[in-house]
Amino acid sequence: MAGAVRGREGIQVDRKDDGSGKVEVGTQYPLGQLARALRTSEEHPDADARARAQDKVRAWTEVFSGMLQGTLNVGSRVPVTDVPAWATLEVAKGGFATGRLLAEGALQPHELALLSRLQREDSGGARAVLNAWHLGEEGLAELRRMLQTGGYRIQVPEEGALLVVAWLLDHDQAERARNLLDQLAPFFARLRFYPVPAATPQADTAFVHVRDVARTREALARVRSRPVLQRQWESARVWTPLYDRLVALFAGAMSEAPAGFHFDADFEPRARTLLSDIDRALARHTLCAWPRKPQLNFGRLHTVLKDALHARAPLLPGQARRVRGILDAISQARGLPGSERMEALRTWQQEQLERPSAVDFAREALRRMHGLPGDAGLDSLEALTAPVKDFPFPANIERKLRLSLNAPVETLVEQRLIRSSETLARVVPQLSAQIRALGISQPSLRALYAAVYSAFRRRRSLLLLNLESQVKLEELPWVRTLDAYRKLGLAAETASRRTLEQLVRLTLTSFPEVLLPNKLLQEVRALLTGADLQVPVVDELAADIFMGTFTEKYLEAARQAEEQLAGTLYARYYDLPSALRVMNDTKDSRHGPRTSDAFAALCTLRAKDGEASAQWSVAANGRIIEQAQILTTHNLATLVEALDLRPELEPHLEALALHCFTRVCELLEARPPAYRSRLRNVKNAAYAWRHMLFFLSLRPEATHPAFLQEVEARLSKRRGDLARRLAPAMLGLRHVVGGGQLKDAPAGARCFLGWTVTRHWVLGTVPG
Repeated sequence: MAGAVRGREGIQVDRKDDGSGKVEVGTQYPLGQLARALRTSEEHPDADARARAQDKVRAWTEVFSGMLQGTLNVGSRVPVTDVPAWATLEVAKGGFATGRLLAEGALQPHELALLSRLQREDSGGARAVLNAWHLGEEGLAELRRMLQTGGYRIQVPEEGALLVVAWLLDHDQAERARNLLDQLAPFFARLRFYPVPAATPQADTAFVHVRDVARTREALARVRSRPVLQRQWESARVWTPLYDRLVALFAGAMSEAPAGFHFDADFEPRARTLLSDIDRALARHTLCAWPRKPQLNFGRLHTVLKDALHARAPLLPGQARRVRGILDAISQARGLPGSERMEALRTWQQEQLERPSAVDFAREALRRMHGLPGDAGLDSLEALTAPVKDFPFPANIERKLRLSLNAPVETLVEQRLIRSSETLARVVPQLSAQIRALGISQPSLRALYAAVYSAFRRRRSLLLLNLESQVKLEELPWVRTLDAYRKLGLAAETASRRTLEQLVRLTLTSFPEVLLPNKLLQEVRALLTGADLQVPVVDELAADIFMGTFTEKYLEAARQAEEQLAGTLYARYYDLPSALRVMNDTKDSRHGPRTSDAFAALCTLRAKDGEASAQWSVAANGRIIEQAQILTTHNLATLVEALDLRPELEPHLEALALHCFTRVCELLEARPPAYRSRLRNVKNAAYAWRHMLFFLSLRPEATHPAFLQEVEARLSKRRGDLARRLAPAMLGLRHVVGGGQLKDAPAGARCFLGWTVTRHWVLGTVPG
């Protein structure tokens, strides 16, 4: 190898020495993940965590073994030997394929049930038998019934393939059905091409949920009592009654003499029974420490009682005084057993004990959810959260249920059930699946398309190198067949456009300080296609596998951004080059994506400004990528302009910019102990700073001085040395707000960027 670099996650990328410029991934990262999973599987105190770690051990063992044996080509869009791109892969952290296919593996319960019905054994060829049965007369009839009723579920996209075949045969498209089967037949022995039967149809609604009922059940089943609550329960149920008996025993024997106690005939048997009960409790109930402390009142009374029974004699004067003193203190504090004060206290405590615990509420919620479809959301929480024994559901348990509530996406964001753009990206496919299917007029086929789309969006992304792209939905043979029946019309375009506007506006107003995540951008692209809009949407690139090349769409996005922001605060701060308007591509490959060498060269040149960068450095790569994000605004300018969102954003722009500035301050104030975490905070703060400038640039220039005055006032109130560390960035901002360009700013002014090959100036001079 000619060169190698280890990324921020430990992924080692090697450049081939054959002159091709291509790269491949090393085995260090899988080995590190395997070692971590092994430690967790052996040492973690939680059994569930150990079980999950065991599965990770299996996955990373398969990754490492496949890479060594050459059966896995990590970094390729087709990483598994002799497996087509459309097959759904098991993908571990970091985008590493394990070699397993999610539609193969052990037979599932519905498959075993069908085999039993067919009186066939669970043999090595069972899956081929089941695929073949679904193509027989009885199986096709079952598939037709599923299509008509919607009584099926698709967990992975492959499970929709034979439903497409059945629909084609029902609509006199035998030739298309045969062509599709020709592509599927080689995998009949391995993969499930048939759906999971279901009693109810898939919900067709404009509402979404954060997680389905099955995952909420899992979350409820994991609810455990906190140790402090377990100790409180033991104290109240076990030790407090014993303490009261111990106090009552001595109080009943206390005489009128100043330090005297009179033990009647019943005292000794009652005392011995009590001591026996205390001994059993000490052996069985070990959560509470206070009964075992001899210096506390319980321990002192316990010791006196044992000594007295052992001596078979009245209390010594010192013992008697000690016991009387303890009883007097208890009488003054809460009253002796039998008194009104003590009875009132114990009654109140008993009422508190009758309150169901978090575990009780979780179990009751699980009972009430019995029979609900696991892959759906909840239409209402009213029946599930009704009081238990007149006690209302605690907020933490109700929130677990609320995460499955079907509601408009704006409502989920407003109620803080969606707290990040990443979570938003996970729920959006529930909407876009319905919208993408609008072009299909036949209801059963439309529902099938939406189900396959949703399953496809659950596929995990692969780690890709050399500008390869993720597998697209249209590459699935059965989806490609369906696309012939999907025609974009005005209704579908309007719905796509409306949903796209809603999604982008909601993301920008709810999470203005962060980059649009790649998973969300997948849905943006799909909706743009449905809306018949041509917008260059660019992904966030990983610095640890970046090879210095950008596809053509980055140049086009930068051109549009520069045109829309020319002369603005953003353009003056980041020195957007007008040369982008006339820059031409210099590379055109017929065997891969078109690239722009000129744009890559420009980003590289800008990245080296003022800093010497080492070749194949992750930080140097990050600086180049950051320049591309600056020049393209990472989709902000292009989407806002294409969707005409400025009028809708106008009332919120100042608040969005202030939110971004606040986030900058929070990130830089955090100062976590790990230096890598501090660098990550700096990078995210720089993103928030850039977004602040973008939102501010959409406002009139006359409003900028007042905004600057506001952020300076807020900065002066922040704790620690933040104002001093951020002073170079504020000096540059002040100069640009005054009408200048940052490149002409006074000495000491700095452009706030997130990536650096040296120690970042915003971290101060103290070593990390």
